[in-house]
Amino acid sequence: MRAAVLLLALLASSAHAAWEWSAPLTVNSVRSAAIFPHLESANRRGVAVSGGTVAVVWEDNRDGSPQCYLATKPAAAAAFQLEIRLSQGDCYEPVVAALGDGRFVAAWEEAGTAHARLLPGGAVLKLSDAEAAQVTLAAAGERIYAAWAEQTGRFRRIVVARLALEGDALSVKTRRPVEAKKPADEQGWPALATKGDGSVTVAWEDRRNHHTVPMVSTSRDGRRFARPARLTDQASGASAEGLGAGTGAMRPTLTAWGGQGVVAVWLDKRDFLSGYDVYAALDGGTRRFGKNIRVQDSFGDNMVQWHAAVVGDAGGRLLALWDDARDGTPDVWLSEWDGKAFGDDVAVPAASGLGAQSDPVGTLDAAGSLHVVWLDHDEKAGTRVRYARAVRK
Repeated sequence: MRAAVLLLALLASSAHAAWEWSAPLTVNSVRSAAIFPHLESANRRGVAVSGGTVAVVWEDNRDGSPQCYLATKPAAAAAFQLEIRLSQGDCYEPVVAALGDGRFVAAWEEAGTAHARLLPGGAVLKLSDAEAAQVTLAAAGERIYAAWAEQTGRFRRIVVARLALEGDALSVKTRRPVEAKKPADEQGWPALATKGDGSVTVAWEDRRNHHTVPMVSTSRDGRRFARPARLTDQASGASAEGLGAGTGAMRPTLTAWGGQGVVAVWLDKRDFLSGYDVYAALDGGTRRFGKNIRVQDSFGDNMVQWHAAVVGDAGGRLLALWDDARDGTPDVWLSEWDGKAFGDDVAVPAASGLGAQSDPVGTLDAAGSLHVVWLDHDEKAGTRVRYARAVRK
């Protein structure tokens, strides 16, 4: 056991040497034991960087009901500016995407439907008339897509909209369900990735096979979508490990990657005795995802992983983030793609050690710096939304 712990420490030390981390900053200005911030969102898009400015979104109950907040930190600032409230009614699962030149678009669920807003300034735009939840965003330049789970009869289905931006005015240009027919079972938690050519990939949790299977579809323009395909290579049916309809998988996340690629990362319960593991699949530009790849290393075996997210960029950088409690308490871990496989798991320095750190979200900026946000839980002082930046040495 001592040898294993020593080896883990050596691996972590070696991997840490590849990144130089800033001192962590606290993002939320209001904290107490009775306030509970959440970073949960479809596609885990809680942080973005535009023109050197970092934007972070979250939800908490400081005002007596769940409300969504956004805080920004300009590149020259030593701390985050005082947050603004995005919502008026009960609000859940906010996301944010960068548009360039210090501008952002945020989206959230409020009063049972999806909303978006250009920041700074900009009016709130209602994205759907029907009941909708779990909205997410993807942007490449000023090409912006939103997706959400919309109520259609008994079940929700995935709807994708292309948003138009003219000056400070945001509007819905097109709005299409991924599948025209009504869903036979529940669909939810969409993820989006868009590339410079205007194409969009959407993934989501799907129950049509009577267990949760991440599905994926692509479109060249957001108007017509390909027939959905499974992200997981595990079969459905009673023969699948003898587990009824099949093993579960949930919370897909997507990122654009390299010139034309898209990568998916999700939580997968195929090793059902150890709970959820982090899995990935890569599409190098063919609009078809390859074989499933387990992300976490052997030190994460027999340990449940949570809150997985994928982070990539046009330069080919790619990594996954999640939290697990392999060292006794929840810590934030990352693993980088080396061109053939995901490497050794590395604990984010400020988001590991004593206490409980969880729910990571992250992004890479234009220079390749990594920005990570997470929750630092303290039952007495209240939970902090924390931020750190890492640059390559």
